[in-house]
Amino acid sequence: MLRFLKRRRRQRLRAQPLPPVWRSIIIRNLPIFRRLPPEDQIELLGHVQVFLREKHFEGCGGLELTDEICVTIAAQACLL
Repeated sequence: MLRFLKRRRRQRLRAQPLPPVWRSIIIRNLPIFRRLPPEDQIELLGHVQVFLREKHFEGCGGLELTDEICVTIAAQACLL
């Protein structure tokens, strides 16, 4: 039952539009993104959307985390 709810929540997250600024961050900081086929790009963006909603980032040593840092980390992680 919990798997079903988790899967449904993730599907809803993927269905939400990705903020345009996040897409431009990914294009700028992840050169391989442009080389991916369109269907893989869409899948990666969905994974990034879910990753950013489920994971918490914390700066260390006074580092202030920006959207650019978090989105770049999420995109790199989702490529693995």
